[in-house]
Amino acid sequence: MVNDRQPIDADRIERAARCLTARERQVLVLSASENLGLETVADRLGLSLSEAQRLLADALCKLDRALERQEGPWWRFW
Repeated sequence: MVNDRQPIDADRIERAARCLTARERQVLVLSASENLGLETVADRLGLSLSEAQRLLADALCKLDRALERQEGPWWRFW
């Protein structure tokens, strides 16, 4: 199956990230931008490892859904 999604640029990510809570954003930035492991992220933010994992998973799911909504409904492309 061909990926029909639009290219993702910084502006689209910024708009999509507005749906994240402050804590989800912190975990995402520390793990992705600063390339830290989740154990280090959890220590820095005073979280348990399982809480950091959950926050990261939630953030990624929310970002994916927000980016999909930016593209509009699939049926408009037909």
